[in-house]
This record gives sequence, structure tokens and C-alpha cells, in this order.
Amino acid sequence: MKVIHSIIGMMITLVGLAFLCTAIDDALIRNIMLKVYGIVIVFVGTFYLKKIAKFGKQ
Repeated sequence: MKVIHSIIGMMITLVGLAFLCTAIDDALIRNIMLKVYGIVIVFVGTFYLKKIAKFGKQ
């Protein structure tokens, strides 16, 4: 079960990183929104890994 939760947490984090790396030409507000969404999703993914999957503990 820990492996499944770890994979889910890593996938959430990867989606957040994809949002952080995405840029749209001539759309400043959309770029800022994508960066904010990316930061929030990365935070949720790391929280999931730390608390639910207990990835940071032995």
C-alpha cells in the first residue's frame, strides 16, 4: 500500500512541476495562474508524500 501511495504522491508532484514549467506566449495573467497552480499542486503532492505515504520516515 505504501508503494501505491508513493506513486500517487509522485504523480501529483510531477503534474505540479509540469504546471510550473508551462508558459503561454502573450498571456501574463495565465502564466501567473499556472505558476500559482503549480506551486499549490507541488505543495499538495509533497504533503501527500510526507503525511499519507510516510515517505520521509523509516
